[in-house]
Amino acid sequence: MDIIQYAGGSPANFLDVGGGATQEQIEHAFEILLSDANVKAIFINIFGGILRVDRLATGVVAAARNLNVKVPIILRLEGTNVEEGRKILKDSGLDFQVGTTMEEAANLVVKAAAKVGA
Repeated sequence: MDIIQYAGGSPANFLDVGGGATQEQIEHAFEILLSDANVKAIFINIFGGILRVDRLATGVVAAARNLNVKVPIILRLEGTNVEEGRKILKDSGLDFQVGTTMEEAANLVVKAAAKVGA
């Protein structure tokens, strides 16, 4: 949350799904986040060790589709199977933004949320 504030944003919520998150848990996490009207974008930061990045990406794609998510989704991905995860997001046909660093991703989410709030 601090990095979003550092980038000039104001985080509305924070949620940790844990290292063993399933697709259903990721979808439920989205439901919780999106139940807050103050959420203008979703920022996902993952360092996949326990939870592989490809597994997270598959869950994020499914959740975004199943819930018809309208807010921007920005991700910062590192860890096990990161390239596979990036490919899953890119090939999904959905409009995910992926930052290569925490700072870049934080700037992307602040910019995206400002557009939604405008």
